[in-house]
Amino acid sequence: MFPWIFTTWSPSIAPGPSTDVLEDLDHPTLNCLRDLIKIGGGGNWPPKATYEDSWHLSLKAYSSVFRAMETLLPVEEPSLDHSRNREIIDSFRARMRSELDRHIDIQEVESALGRWQHEQDCSTQSAWLGFFACISFLRHAYRWGVTPIVSEAQNETVVAFPHQLDAPWKAIQQHFGIDSPSGCMTSICYSNMATVDRLQYTVTVGMPEVHRSTEFWNTKLVCEMEGKMLPAYRLFSQAIALMDSERLDDVREALKSANEILKMALKYFFATMVNSNMSHAVWMAYVQGFQGWALDGIDGISGGQSLMFRTLDSFLGIRPWPTPESECRHIPAIQRRWLHCLRDYDIRAVAIERGYDEVTAELDSLVKQLRLWRMGHMRRMQPYESVYRPERLHMTAGISVVHASNEDHMIEHLKKELSRRLAQTV
Repeated sequence: MFPWIFTTWSPSIAPGPSTDVLEDLDHPTLNCLRDLIKIGGGGNWPPKATYEDSWHLSLKAYSSVFRAMETLLPVEEPSLDHSRNREIIDSFRARMRSELDRHIDIQEVESALGRWQHEQDCSTQSAWLGFFACISFLRHAYRWGVTPIVSEAQNETVVAFPHQLDAPWKAIQQHFGIDSPSGCMTSICYSNMATVDRLQYTVTVGMPEVHRSTEFWNTKLVCEMEGKMLPAYRLFSQAIALMDSERLDDVREALKSANEILKMALKYFFATMVNSNMSHAVWMAYVQGFQGWALDGIDGISGGQSLMFRTLDSFLGIRPWPTPESECRHIPAIQRRWLHCLRDYDIRAVAIERGYDEVTAELDSLVKQLRLWRMGHMRRMQPYESVYRPERLHMTAGISVVHASNEDHMIEHLKKELSRRLAQTV
């Protein structure tokens, strides 16, 4: 079944519906997608953030603070001495507080962000996204104090963040419609890929090339997947609009094209997620750890925040849906609106109810591809998640600290979590 998913990926162009078929369409789902790109991504998807050059002077100081701290965060050989790690973490946080006190004028910051709140253009949204990334990196750096992360920090239940990091975060939460105190895939991944194909903010400065490459490809992969799937998002929204017009041949054509696009995207995923790009030995210590959170029962970044896979589940009616509370935590409001639009229509249920067998068959092909990806991902993640890291507790960025006695028990826990979603992918 679908043997192509484990073969080498090569690009090709999938067919799409002709423009004369689509030009007369007007539908709420299409409008949600347009808003996702224009309002959510600053005119692009995945989002193309802008950085210091587009910010008020008071906001630029945050980027300067991160640059001053980035070389102090990573170490090549983490300490196993808890007392020593406590000193390292406390020293890092004290240095960051000093830098924030010296460089941040919080009244000017709040004034600048207040002006942004009244501007609705794409360029301002791109600036918001870049600032979202910057503050997320600062907050995660302050939260951990050293990377690779250590159990001394994982054992913390409360961290008091400087006011200079809390005040702009409240504005960010309001603007993006999120509740989490931590960064998310939108801020730390989507908004961190600069236009010259490099990371704007990095936590592997001064580390060997394998560390820097692993961090880069971890972000590059998720951004590329979004870019490759954007044509499929368009086809999903068009298919819904065409269904309402009972243009079944056009619906089938759109879904066939979407199947080809998904096939190419998943092949790219498996061709890219390999040890030569993302080192098994390095990934957990220098990527996954920093992206976690593990405070107050809140998780950090996880693959479950990927808009691509949430879009597929939402379009294909794969339940259960996340609770509104959990989705509001990390997924910006404009992305949630797009997902709710797909869920509310439930194209598979509509096709089955109306007896559109050929449409149902194309939708089922999408489900089969997604199901096979989830089966393959269970195998691919094991070498990454099973690396022995004696300086830390077992933890995933997406489900925080896991109470497992060894790496084998950790993998069994993860397989159980992933198997649950696989069983629902029908």
